[in-house]
Amino acid sequence: MQQDNARKEAGALGWLFFIMLLVHVSCSLALIILQQKNIVLPIEAQLIVSELTILVPALIYVLIRKLSFSRDLGFRRIKAGTVLMSVLMAVLSGTIAIFFNVVSQLFVSNTIVEMSDSLLAGSNAAVWFLGSVYGPFCEEFVFRSLFNSRYEIVTGPLRAGLVSALFFALTHMNINQAAYAFVLGVIFSVIDKAAGSVYPSMIIHTCINGFNLLVIIALSGISDSSEYTQDLAVASEAARQGDLIYVITAVTFVGAIISTLILIPCVAFVAKHEGRYDELLDMFRNRRLKGRWLTVSSALAICFVLFVMFGMNAMLSAIGF
Repeated sequence: MQQDNARKEAGALGWLFFIMLLVHVSCSLALIILQQKNIVLPIEAQLIVSELTILVPALIYVLIRKLSFSRDLGFRRIKAGTVLMSVLMAVLSGTIAIFFNVVSQLFVSNTIVEMSDSLLAGSNAAVWFLGSVYGPFCEEFVFRSLFNSRYEIVTGPLRAGLVSALFFALTHMNINQAAYAFVLGVIFSVIDKAAGSVYPSMIIHTCINGFNLLVIIALSGISDSSEYTQDLAVASEAARQGDLIYVITAVTFVGAIISTLILIPCVAFVAKHEGRYDELLDMFRNRRLKGRWLTVSSALAICFVLFVMFGMNAMLSAIGF
């Protein structure tokens, strides 16, 4: 009976992810159609809608399953020391993410640089809030609070962290962001397990996004925003094509190694501080749950997002979009 329930849960989660992707892509196509009709939504509205495409289906799932935010979804209070440690772990996690961001640029361009022009077209304060607070809250609720916690029932905590990180990465629908999003997703799941709460990953995600957006906004203030984004794109592409990218890769690799060595005891501190050290150790040594996360629905969702990433543009071009 327990295995049947776990199998049904895994299938339902796969369908949920597939529905999220369908809604997200449909909204993106709707925005393209509106742009062709010279109707351009403000960047603030686009950011709000983008997150709602994953948040609304997740909330519906929570309501249907009658899940408790505190008991089932990890909305539990954390101590002040954990909050402060989360800020430090944001710096360390961000440094690790930078390395994987750079590595991905050996093969593809920097997506955030390409998006800078549209981000700077809106209100700096509104864009910063939506990208640094609203976005991280929605994404952490969906991928850590919901997917990670529910897959843990099926597969155990370690594999659940990997699956939720994979979904988190694929939802970005480009190789550049997916590379470091997967790594951050794994780190976030481990930290949340140590704290017994989703709040640390929300804090860390907010700090990382907030700092990155502040840098973009601050640098754009030095010169005209259009000139800044153009110069940034040119500089980024030049670095990719030259030997500089390999130097940057080496430097960021050293930074990632050092950050990882510091991050590990930080996570252990959080686990001990919250009285969850045994639970953290169980994440890596517990092999009791062997349920399958890959179902027909999740496989269909993964195939769909891969098609969007690698085949959608060709299809849209063929039909005149």
